[in-house]
Amino acid sequence: MVSVETIGSVFLKVFKLVLNIVILILYRTGYGGDFLGVGGTWNLNEEKSPDAEIVASGVIVGFMIYTSVQLITYAFGTTAHKRELSDTIMNVVGTFMWVAVGGTALHYWHGYMPDHDFLHVATERQVGLAMGALCIISGALYLVDTVLAFVHFAKDA
Repeated sequence: MVSVETIGSVFLKVFKLVLNIVILILYRTGYGGDFLGVGGTWNLNEEKSPDAEIVASGVIVGFMIYTSVQLITYAFGTTAHKRELSDTIMNVVGTFMWVAVGGTALHYWHGYMPDHDFLHVATERQVGLAMGALCIISGALYLVDTVLAFVHFAKDA
């Protein structure tokens, strides 16, 4: 018998994975098919900070792998990892990291001034702001998963 909590947890993880893939696509190809990035700093050439991009890439790819592994364990019929403290810790870390990446993207892209206004219908600024907002939403989903993981952990303790 599959519980409602398990179905909800699987649905949440699938939604997080799909959202993560959308963020990855925007991050990689959001600038008219070229690299968009999260930004992180301004200088005279409007170049992005390599440090912010390294952290953002790690968060996006790392949590995509982590969420995929969790879904694979559900496919094998085990939910033992829900009772592990590591699941709760990873979700807490995911919450903070996704909010940090999203906040960096929103900060950078909000103040971004494109070279050629009105050239594209969807400018890189709009795509960057959308990506930042999706990262914040992903952080919120990891917070919800944190609460669910804590409930599972506390229920079996």
